[in-house]
Amino acid sequence: MLNWVKKLFGMNYTEKEINKLKVIVREINQHFEEYEKLSDDQIKAKTEEFKKRVQEKWESLDSILPEAFAVVKQAAKRICGQTFDVKGEKLLRNMIPYDVQLVWWIVLHQGKIAEMKTWEWKTLVATLPVYLNALEWKWVYVVTVNDYLASRDAEWMWHLYKRLWLSVGCVVKWVPIQDRKWEYEKDITYVENSELWFDYLRDNLVKSMNQRVLTRRPLNYAIIDEIDSILIDEARTPLIISEAREEATDKYKYYSKIVQTLTPCSGKKRVSKWLLYELMNEEAKQESVEDWDYYIDEKTKTVSLSGEWIKKLEKMLGVENLYKDIWYEEIHHIENALRAKAVYERDKEYIVKGWEVLIVDEHTGRTMPGRRFSEWLHQAIEAKEWVEIKRESQTMATITYQNFFKQFKKMAGMTGTAVTEWEEFNKIYNLDVLEIPTNKETIRVDWHDKVYFNQNAKRKFVKEDIKFYHEMGQPMLIGTANIATSEFLSRILEKEWINHYVLNAKFFEQEAHIVSNGWKFKSVVVATNMAWRWTDIKLEEGLNEKLADNYVKRAEKNVKNWDIEYNIYSNQELELTLDAIKHLFWIDDEAIRQTWNGWIEVKNIKISTRFNTRRKRKTDVFAKIFFTLIWWPNLPTITKDLQYWLFVLGTEKHESRRIDNQLRWRSGRQWDPWRSVFYVALDDLIMRKMWWEKIMWIASMLMKKEELENLELTQKQFTSAIERAQKQIEARHFSIRKHLFDYDSVIDKQRQRIYRKRDDIIASELDEDLKKEFIKYTKKDLRDNIDLIVNVKINEAKNLKQTNIEFLEALIKEFNIKLDKKTANKRENMWFNDLEIEIINTLWKHLEENLKKVDDDKLYEIFRDVLLHHLDKLRVDHIDEMQYLRDKVWFMWYAQQDPLIVYKKESFIKFQNLVYMFKSNTTWYILNLDFEAIKKHDEITKLIIEKQKSWDKEFLSKLSKISGNLQELIKLAEQEQNKEKNEIKDKREMIFEDEDGFEVFEISDEQWETKIEDWKTIENTKIRPNDKVTVKYKDGKMEYSIKYKKVKDDVLAGKCEVIKINEH
Repeated sequence: MLNWVKKLFGMNYTEKEINKLKVIVREINQHFEEYEKLSDDQIKAKTEEFKKRVQEKWESLDSILPEAFAVVKQAAKRICGQTFDVKGEKLLRNMIPYDVQLVWWIVLHQGKIAEMKTWEWKTLVATLPVYLNALEWKWVYVVTVNDYLASRDAEWMWHLYKRLWLSVGCVVKWVPIQDRKWEYEKDITYVENSELWFDYLRDNLVKSMNQRVLTRRPLNYAIIDEIDSILIDEARTPLIISEAREEATDKYKYYSKIVQTLTPCSGKKRVSKWLLYELMNEEAKQESVEDWDYYIDEKTKTVSLSGEWIKKLEKMLGVENLYKDIWYEEIHHIENALRAKAVYERDKEYIVKGWEVLIVDEHTGRTMPGRRFSEWLHQAIEAKEWVEIKRESQTMATITYQNFFKQFKKMAGMTGTAVTEWEEFNKIYNLDVLEIPTNKETIRVDWHDKVYFNQNAKRKFVKEDIKFYHEMGQPMLIGTANIATSEFLSRILEKEWINHYVLNAKFFEQEAHIVSNGWKFKSVVVATNMAWRWTDIKLEEGLNEKLADNYVKRAEKNVKNWDIEYNIYSNQELELTLDAIKHLFWIDDEAIRQTWNGWIEVKNIKISTRFNTRRKRKTDVFAKIFFTLIWWPNLPTITKDLQYWLFVLGTEKHESRRIDNQLRWRSGRQWDPWRSVFYVALDDLIMRKMWWEKIMWIASMLMKKEELENLELTQKQFTSAIERAQKQIEARHFSIRKHLFDYDSVIDKQRQRIYRKRDDIIASELDEDLKKEFIKYTKKDLRDNIDLIVNVKINEAKNLKQTNIEFLEALIKEFNIKLDKKTANKRENMWFNDLEIEIINTLWKHLEENLKKVDDDKLYEIFRDVLLHHLDKLRVDHIDEMQYLRDKVWFMWYAQQDPLIVYKKESFIKFQNLVYMFKSNTTWYILNLDFEAIKKHDEITKLIIEKQKSWDKEFLSKLSKISGNLQELIKLAEQEQNKEKNEIKDKREMIFEDEDGFEVFEISDEQWETKIEDWKTIENTKIRPNDKVTVKYKDGKMEYSIKYKKVKDDVLAGKCEVIKINEH
């Protein structure tokens, strides 16, 4: 796609875009010169002026951009030359923006990605668009990849921002939750990316606006440093907040023991392809070799059981059919145990440190504390390594990087490697990428890959080159793909007595020490691709002069045995070498110039220099220097490439070209002629994932294996094969991230709807008018929910063919409603449609009466707590259901259906069910609440508060003795409220007693109503004539809420028995 765009725009798309911005750059510089006359206070006052113009006069940011950028440039100039204490280190501020950096600022303000090379001062570049967008009072975030950069940049740039009257906040791991709210509320916040999304998810779990730290305001504008690392590398896994489940862990050990005895098959599992391919390809016709227990697919990091071992496992587990007779989860545990054994290797994908399994990020080479492999794989690895097996976690909240950052109104990014991922940035994030030219010409040389037949050949040549350049004193950064390779190479260097540092995830604590000491004369650092990412490398003073002297001394020493030929790739390196010759051989500049067209004789050595007049690329030789012994011509020639500054040597290609480029660009600043080269073998991991057998077969056709292992393969097809392999794996990784994004986007609308509902609930607490509106609409929702629920219940009763009596009994128990005898008899013979209206009105009347028992503040608390509780519970269950559904829909391929379409349909149904369950559960819960108890609890609370305020010593003394005992607390409160009433009496007033001994009482209408929950058995209980009871006759007939005096004769005659009686 990128190539197509370049062809369409004549390969000058970036140039055209930059040329458009040069007009604005000239305008910025004009204002910059005008502001030279202003004082520091006047420069600072410009900020308030811009804010008023934006907020009061509604001027756009684009209209004030030239003036705003000029102000920042002036502020940067006025602190230039000052030294500041940053992270305990004295840093000299010597950065004044160049014109090309002004272009970057505009690009970042426009919401694009600017690809900038190393040493282009990205820290300073971010300040201008940050300043401009902060003028809207909508807050700006600068997102970094780690806590060091966030804290360093915030502290360093604060000196600039304070001159512009802007506040700066910083949020990293060690900033407490309660302090983050104040940091986020500042004009500009530097934040570590993992903390940003964590605060977002956490904010959507809290139950009060006062507990929120990030989402108290909208996500407006973010500049992401190393945007490819955050939005590409880390986007393959979703962002999750979880808590541990309650489950046994013994099963992981059991399955781990089973798979330890298994052996991989010698061949690959045959995968059926299209007919024509199988007819034309001999390999495709071959059957899978089932000589052992399982097959390994390195490309997808999966394993599959062989047919023979499936039979063994069925016999071992005592089942007839493995996939039919045991649960899917158990099969998944077996496969995970096998993957942990065969595919996931210690010191590659993970390390074990402090009896804990830590994942190693394949892109950065750093460990990721707190991260765990999903779907029980982490537990399988813990069982394999015999460390503590932690319980599987339950996801409380989740979102992908893609959907999280797409919530920002505007987003921009900076990195040195983005062009190769242009398509993904454009399709997923709708971000354009511009490759910004450097301020100075790039003269660094990135050599073509050196390709070797196999690992043995590669290691031999790597060792020889390391030995040579180490003898010369060349500082080297040796990049490895994983921890195991770095430790293996370290052992080789130890045998050669080469002192070196090892930097990987196991020894990351030493990084600061190596940064300060690792780039001196003869230093060698063996590192994974974590090495010095996001850190500028500073070499020892006078290093290159020492190297030049050593190269010339070596030529003088060895010229007796060989003719020496040195290849030089830049004018700077040529000058260094010629200066060393002049110094060591005591010759002048005139003699040096003679070597350019001819040669000179010094100490019986002929020295000559030849320039490459046909040089077209930086990888072509710039010049050659020859050292030849006068009296012994035609000696064998040794050719060496001269290295200065830092030499970056990669021992294996990464799956992503972008990661390789990041390692190459560790080799230095654009204006320094540093070097980088990769040594690769045809059986490297990246090739084993593709078609390495065929490539090695082609190589073996050219010459014998012994000859291949002693030379470098320079044929173009080998290097192009490696590049093709990288492109295909990059495409596969993109499809994985796209797949994750597509599925998460399905539920993202559901997630946002749930979050909006939570926002509506908790936002009302801050405003009385909003609170009243919330209560009003919640009551309306409850009425609508009652209609819905009763309708569903009626339909269920019809389907189950229930009678009215059975239906009413169930409804009374479920919703805690009251029915008098007259009403019950009336509804007993109603049609269901008429009954539906009666029940809805009864439920609503019952609810209205309860809601009136508490004030609005308490009612808001009840509604808020009930709604949030049920919403969060259903949301967590929904996350699990959607994960299970996502795993299940893949079987739809076998039914010739698109899994994504099936997933969308099923997710819609499940979300609709969630909505109904939310309405039903919250309504049921509120209908069954004991509002009298809630009222009493509030009264007790108010009484205790009043007593504490009045300092009632007697009451407080009693209170301290019963602390924690709820019943005693209620009793004490009641005694205080009514000290004169020490016993409960029947409040009904007796009118008279008739001649039969019946007591006649005056009663209210409320006492005719009854609640089934209040009924109790009447064994050994005295019944008054007017008490209402439930009786059951011997023929099964039931009488509800009937006065005892009416059925007394039947009870005494034994025709019926009293089942329940109301309490007084």
